[in-house]
Amino acid sequence: MDFRNKPFQFFVLLALGITWGSSFILMKVGLQAFSAFEVARWRMVFGAAILLPFLLRHWSAISKSAWIWLLAVGFIGSGIPAILFASGITRIDSSLAAIINSTAPLFTLLVGLAFFQLIVSWKGALGIIIGLAGTIFLIASQRKIQADSTALIYALMPLIGSICYGFSTNIIKSKLCDQPATVISGGALFVVGLPALISMGFDGSVSLLLSDPKRQETLLFIALLGIVGTGLAVLVFNYLIKQTTVLFAASVTYLIPVFALIWGWILQEDINTSIFIGMAIIFFGVFLVNLKKNN
Repeated sequence: MDFRNKPFQFFVLLALGITWGSSFILMKVGLQAFSAFEVARWRMVFGAAILLPFLLRHWSAISKSAWIWLLAVGFIGSGIPAILFASGITRIDSSLAAIINSTAPLFTLLVGLAFFQLIVSWKGALGIIIGLAGTIFLIASQRKIQADSTALIYALMPLIGSICYGFSTNIIKSKLCDQPATVISGGALFVVGLPALISMGFDGSVSLLLSDPKRQETLLFIALLGIVGTGLAVLVFNYLIKQTTVLFAASVTYLIPVFALIWGWILQEDINTSIFIGMAIIFFGVFLVNLKKNN
């Protein structure tokens, strides 16, 4: 694959948008037979398994200090968000969770400003304010949340997951910038995937899977989520960043909610005018944050 080829770069960007935009629906399908925690664990296991061969090629060159930061990225950037997103869409629409997920670049800049001595221009600061205002409007305007205030808690879960992404991205930029993409992606998933696999051996999850045909069928969708949506997609995204620019790669932020909305429309989720208004406001904020001056 030649990531230097411009048409191929756009193809990869589109493929990532479709893949990650569809991941919310795959989580929804997984929840038909598994709990949110189980979906997250299996997702990490499959993601780690597909990247393990790439990781092993660099294993001996990974320092102890790098493993510490990979541990942080694994739990903050993969494990915790996986649980939060799966938990959130047990009560909110998957398309809403996807749009909330598009706030990740806002929190990347905000966390960098607060904890990593990142210098932010006035356009970046304005983008954060606008994007967060759009998020508040988006969540507050949803009929499910207005009708049931407890649903607000579940809407906040993907928002907290996006904040986790903000911390993870800054850790990668400041502490793991010298590591290959395969080490960052594979190592981060390995440190959460291995404990997830071990824990399933102790709590009976594997034996329950073997005796339940419904779980076996549903696990295929979670495997697709973990292998393609978590493992390979993250690896390809990291390569895309290295061969293009952060600004170009960040454009996938705009594509993910679009494909998630298409899936939401197909599955007859509550797609209303406020969804598009809130998304447009968030997109404008993300656009300001992603202006070249901030990268």
